[in-house]
Amino acid sequence: MVPQPGSSPPEPWARASIGGLQLLLTGPVPHLPSPAPGDLAAGALTDTFLGTIQRLLDPGVPRQCLILDYEDVVRSLCSAVNVYNLTCNNCSETCTDVLFSNKITFLMDLLIHQLTVYVPDENNAILGRNANKQVFEGLTTGLLKVSAVVLGCLMANRPNGSSRPALPKIAAQDMKNKPSQGDAFNSRVQDLISYVVNVGLVDKLCGCFLSVQGPVDEDPRVAVLLQHAAGLLQAACSLCFAVTGRSYSIFDSNRQDPTGLTAALQATDLAGVLHMLYCVLFHGAISDPSATSPKETYSQNTVQVATQSLRFLNSFAALDLPAFQVKRCMCYSPLLAPASPSGGGRSSIVGAEGLSLAFRHIASSLLGHCSQVSCESLLHEVIVCVGYFTVNHPDNQVVVQSGRHPTVLQQLCQLPFQYFSDPRLIKVLFPSLIAACHNNRQNRIILEQEMSCVLLATFIQDFAQTPGQADNQSYQPKGRCLCSQDYLELANRFPQQAWEEARQFFLQKEK
Repeated sequence: MVPQPGSSPPEPWARASIGGLQLLLTGPVPHLPSPAPGDLAAGALTDTFLGTIQRLLDPGVPRQCLILDYEDVVRSLCSAVNVYNLTCNNCSETCTDVLFSNKITFLMDLLIHQLTVYVPDENNAILGRNANKQVFEGLTTGLLKVSAVVLGCLMANRPNGSSRPALPKIAAQDMKNKPSQGDAFNSRVQDLISYVVNVGLVDKLCGCFLSVQGPVDEDPRVAVLLQHAAGLLQAACSLCFAVTGRSYSIFDSNRQDPTGLTAALQATDLAGVLHMLYCVLFHGAISDPSATSPKETYSQNTVQVATQSLRFLNSFAALDLPAFQVKRCMCYSPLLAPASPSGGGRSSIVGAEGLSLAFRHIASSLLGHCSQVSCESLLHEVIVCVGYFTVNHPDNQVVVQSGRHPTVLQQLCQLPFQYFSDPRLIKVLFPSLIAACHNNRQNRIILEQEMSCVLLATFIQDFAQTPGQADNQSYQPKGRCLCSQDYLELANRFPQQAWEEARQFFLQKEK
């Protein structure tokens, strides 16, 4: 096991060994060979560094053979994980090998070990109780990062997609009875997601998110860990969408998830991400953000955390839209919780009203930031998330048109002129406006104060008449994943069967 602080000083030879290992791991990276297709260098390199990590942590190694200085060991582990990340980044062959050779399982086990040591058990965790601050040190962050990198690369290069990486030879022999590469890949990824859910990764990440009760402006370590943790959840949701054999449409009623990821995220209120984001933005100090002016702008650390958190929320919405919209799934905001009947303060779980307020405050505050500072990536994630929040959901449509002025709906209608003239930006904004206002006359009245609803009707008509848009969406193969462009298509933001009805609604004139 990893030696603990307070151990006896290491022998000189041990310190020299760890010094040499540290020099090797932290030396210049450019001399490392860039892996080419079919090149085994990357696989050999990942094997080398995984072997290093395993030897440092193997409880079977005699104690006298261990490097006994705790900080040196952790520093070397961090360096090994960082180099491992470099070998996997944007290399589909290496990431495929990591998946099929079960190296990814060891990485996940090591991550779970770190989180188990520093994050309270679910039964002992209470809202606002901080996880051990050491969880925010480099090793846990590095493991989250490399895990997210591997899953993200697998997502971008999965079989039957735009790229078809060859499976490793050993894995191909193991899978020779499988009908196709795609089936072998899907089966292995499902097993991986099921494994990390069953060992409690979602619960432990939830503990990390819930421990954040204030700003991250001055603590980049916490901000980086939150980004990579949300990135790992986003990659898991995207892969789960792709490999579970469901329809390509996010509005399909068949949403079976054999991995258990959806259920785990529902049970933990989206792993506490919404709660964390609320506390980061409002600093956990005000019970009603609508009673005071929100902060005009946020630091870069906060913006990066918010952007990645919203990417995760949007990926979960694509995975299971009803679960995303259901009230209990987005309600974890202790600052908005009603007082308990006994007068003992606020309850830990809020009701539907608290959910609505929390999401509305977050969206409004981030839209306000984007009106002051150019941040297209964050703005687009907020716009898409508001669309998912309101589509086919009358109660949530009311949420975005209520509250402090300008409301969320008014803020969307007051975006710069380019979002109403540039086709690329129109494609981002208009589906969310359609989702927020469809079959809601009050919202349409608010919309008409800023723009003509005919623009939305024309947008729908243009999509319906574009070759391939109206017909092909219904015939996309099951298991196909959403790429960055598909993510913005109207058919993935508003149900295709309601296009004509919505077009007629926006053409109606008030009597």
